[in-house]
Amino acid sequence: MINGLPFNFEGAACGVFYPTRNTTNDKGITEQHKTDASGVELQPASIDIWDKKYRLKAKSGQVIDHTIDDTFKRVASALAAVEQTSEKQDHWYTEFLWALRNGAIPAGRIISNAGAREHKPATSTINCTVSGTIPDSMKGILTEVHDAGLTLKAGCGIGYEFSTLRPKGAFVSGAGAYTPGAVIFYGYF
Repeated sequence: MINGLPFNFEGAACGVFYPTRNTTNDKGITEQHKTDASGVELQPASIDIWDKKYRLKAKSGQVIDHTIDDTFKRVASALAAVEQTSEKQDHWYTEFLWALRNGAIPAGRIISNAGAREHKPATSTINCTVSGTIPDSMKGILTEVHDAGLTLKAGCGIGYEFSTLRPKGAFVSGAGAYTPGAVIFYGYF
């Protein structure tokens, strides 16, 4: 236990080691690879971040991912599930799980949301998105603000490009006034 959290890695590279991993190269020769990912244990801060941001919990707060290895298994299973046959799914599950246990770190939304649809149906595995072109009108700006809200609700980050908005001091004929420029709208996004 670290900070009251179970530390069952079932051979993951967090202080417990996989001694070797065998692969066959293109010449048919079996090679052994050290797989201990340097043997460095996770720091308490890392466990805390996993618990708060990436550990799957039900709506009620009930823990679904009891260990970091459970998170790895959930993510590996979700990534492998896109394959058409159970043989390929099994193969890629094993490969993804090995990679996760040995230091591969997917984007945060993947760790948090892959395989979690039952508990978080309105989320996404996309970390970063780019907004549509922001039209230079109040209706266009507010439509993009609405769309941005839905994107952020799904857990995605979003980037904006404001060059389509008139610069500060440009005359707005419909309002009979001068625009404050794009910077004033940054706070809405």
